[in-house]
Amino acid sequence: MRKVQFTALTLSGLLAGNELGTLIGLHPAVKSLPLDQQIPSEQALTGCLMKIMPVYTSSALIAVSAAAVDRAGRRGFRPALGAAVAIAAMLAVTAAGNIPLNKRTMAYSANGGEADWAAMRRQWEQLHAVRVLLDLTAFGALAAAAFTEERHHLVDSRTS
Repeated sequence: MRKVQFTALTLSGLLAGNELGTLIGLHPAVKSLPLDQQIPSEQALTGCLMKIMPVYTSSALIAVSAAAVDRAGRRGFRPALGAAVAIAAMLAVTAAGNIPLNKRTMAYSANGGEADWAAMRRQWEQLHAVRVLLDLTAFGALAAAAFTEERHHLVDSRTS
């Protein structure tokens, strides 16, 4: 496997795993806290992730796009291109939906209403679920591209 393919597969896998973990583990745990603990906990988490995730997601997009370009004219190009599109779509969902909600989360008063908080967080969670599906799709597509190429090399080596 070429380095660019390995890098893309690794970054997309780490991104998908991170996002899935926050969806099924981290955010549900925070949501189970009493509201007076939930709001500052979510704000601390959001503040930290707002610093880390732009670099992380942009790196994944660059690596996955480079992997698609690297596969142009070779087996696995379509899944690699699909992976790049999925990561780009995830970033579009993030920019249009999650980031504005993150800003609202950071500005939310610790004394704010429970119903407003719950509605805002529910909207964020729904968008995040879409993002996770796109991340998992990207990782799966890159894995499929890698296996397609490996299988092709195995067949070629047996017939040579």
